[in-house]
Amino acid sequence: MSERPEWKKGPLGWAVRVQGGYPFSSAAFVDKGIPVVRMSNMKNGRLDLTQAKCLAEKALGEYQSFLLAPGDLLLGMSGSIENFAQVQAADLPALLNQRVGRLQVKDESLVCREYLKFVVTSRWFRDQVLTMAAGVAQLNISAKQLESIPIYYPPLPEQQKIAEILASVDTVIEKTEAIVAQTEVIKKGLMQKLFTQGIGHTAFVQTKIGTIPAGWSLVKLKEIAKVKGGKRVPKGSSLVDTVTPYPYIRVSDFCDYTVQTGQLKYATEEIYSKIKRYTISRHDLYLSIAGVYLGMAGRVPDMLDGALLTENAAKLTPTSDCIDPDYLMFALGSDFCQRQIAVLKGVTGVPKLGLQCVETIVIPLPPLGEQQQIVAGIKSVLTKCASEKEKLQQLRAIKKALMQMLLTGRVRVKPDEAAADSAE
Repeated sequence: MSERPEWKKGPLGWAVRVQGGYPFSSAAFVDKGIPVVRMSNMKNGRLDLTQAKCLAEKALGEYQSFLLAPGDLLLGMSGSIENFAQVQAADLPALLNQRVGRLQVKDESLVCREYLKFVVTSRWFRDQVLTMAAGVAQLNISAKQLESIPIYYPPLPEQQKIAEILASVDTVIEKTEAIVAQTEVIKKGLMQKLFTQGIGHTAFVQTKIGTIPAGWSLVKLKEIAKVKGGKRVPKGSSLVDTVTPYPYIRVSDFCDYTVQTGQLKYATEEIYSKIKRYTISRHDLYLSIAGVYLGMAGRVPDMLDGALLTENAAKLTPTSDCIDPDYLMFALGSDFCQRQIAVLKGVTGVPKLGLQCVETIVIPLPPLGEQQQIVAGIKSVLTKCASEKEKLQQLRAIKKALMQMLLTGRVRVKPDEAAADSAE
C-alpha cells in the first residue's frame, strides 16, 4: 500500500463491550471448585488464583455468560481501578466476579485484541479512567463510562504491527524479570550458606541462634557498634521537595543496602536547627526499626554523608577493628539475624524494635579476612542483580515511550505487506 489510511478516533464502545461480573454471594464460596476472579486476583497483568474464592462445580452450568476464556482482557472497576490482567489457558475454568470488567470485542473490523491490550494498559488511557472514576471511600467506574473513553483506531494491519513491536519489548522485559528473580534467589541462597557455613569449613557448632563454623564467635551488636536512634520532624513542621543542604533520609528511601535518592525529602533551616544532632555518616550503617520495612540494613552513599536520619531507623557506628562494616551490613540482612529481629519485634501492633533490643542482636563473627571474602562474594551477586534491575528499568522506560508514540500515531509504523494485503 503506497499510502496509509488515516486513523479514526472514537469511543472504546465503538468496537468493545465492557461486561461486568456477577455478584456472587460470599455464602456460596467453597474451599475447592471453580475460581471466582476478583479484584485481588489481578496482579502484574496476570491472574493469581492461589488464594481465590471458589464456587461448586455446578456453577459452570448456571453462569455460562460469566465463564472466562483464554485471552480475555480484564479491568478493575472498583477500588484498584488500574488493575489489569489477561486470562491464560492455565487459569481456566474461572468465573467473572462483580466489579471486574471483561472487554469483549464486538467489531473485529475495528480493533484486534492484541492492540487493545496495549491501549487499555497505556498511561493516557489509565489517566482518563482515573479522571472519570468517582467515589470517596473507593473509586468506582461503570461499564458505560469505560466504553465512552476515546481511543485511536488505526487500520488493522497497523494495529497488528504496533502490537507486535510492543509484545517483543514485553518478551525482553519478562526475560529480564526472570533473571532478576533468579538472581535474588541465588543471593538469598548464597547468604544463607555464607552465614551458616562460611568459606572452606568442615567443622561446625550448633548454637542457640543457629549453626556456625567452628572458629567463629557470636557477639552482641552492642559489643561491636554504638546504636543511636534517628529523630522525627518536629510537630507542625514538614519536609520539602526543594533541595536544601539538609537531606532527610526516611525508611522509604532504603533500598538494596543503600539509599535511593529519587524521592528524597529535605529539611528546612528551621527543622535542621532543631534536630541537627541526628545525622548519619558514610561510615555508619542504618537499620530500620519500625513499620513494614523493619529490619532493612544498609549504608549511606558518600553524597548523603551527614544527612538527617528518620526516627524509624537506628544508626549503627562500628566501634571494633574486628568487624568489617560491609560484613555487619550483610550479616544484619541475613536469615541468621532476621530471625532474631522477627522475634524481637513482637506480634501485636505496629512492628517496632527498641534501641535496647537492637543492641542485643547476635552477630556471627568470623576472622576479619573471611569477613572480607564473604563481602566480596555477596557484592559480586549484588552487582549482577543491580545491572539487571537497571536494564529492566531502561526497558520499561522504552516501552512507556513507545506506547505513547505508537498508540497515539505520533510515530507511524509500516505494516507487514502480507498482513496489509489480507486485510484488504
